[in-house]
Amino acid sequence: MVVPLDAMHRLVGHQFPGGTYQIDRWENFLMHDIMLVPLGPEGLAHPLYLFHLPIAGMGVTIQNIFDLCHASSPDAVRAGEYVWEIKQPLREGHDYKVSGIITDVQRKVGKRGGVMDFVTFVTDVCEGQGDSLCARISNTWIFLRGEA
Repeated sequence: MVVPLDAMHRLVGHQFPGGTYQIDRWENFLMHDIMLVPLGPEGLAHPLYLFHLPIAGMGVTIQNIFDLCHASSPDAVRAGEYVWEIKQPLREGHDYKVSGIITDVQRKVGKRGGVMDFVTFVTDVCEGQGDSLCARISNTWIFLRGEA
């Protein structure tokens, strides 16, 4: 299903509800364990949290984003570009304020892939009440729409 382009462009500026997230010690331990990496010093969280924490902390699920962007099915979504700007490492036991916004929508047409919408959203992860930026994560997800 090809969603009208103007409907997709209206997503630009959409702010996600936002929220907070705290990395518990047990959770960090398990993340390190599944990655086969020993725990870091002084409660440092595994960098892989930059995939998990932004979605969980924004107050949405991946399915919510799929629905918002009119995904026809989970099979019609691809991970695009991820850009991480890490200002300071994430740590266990700290409260992180998370906010996110859709910043761009581009429609592209490929000979083999057909119509695709590239949706970019940016998430800020701040410590405390939002006074100290820890990371800015820019994600672009590709929503496959079918034949041109």
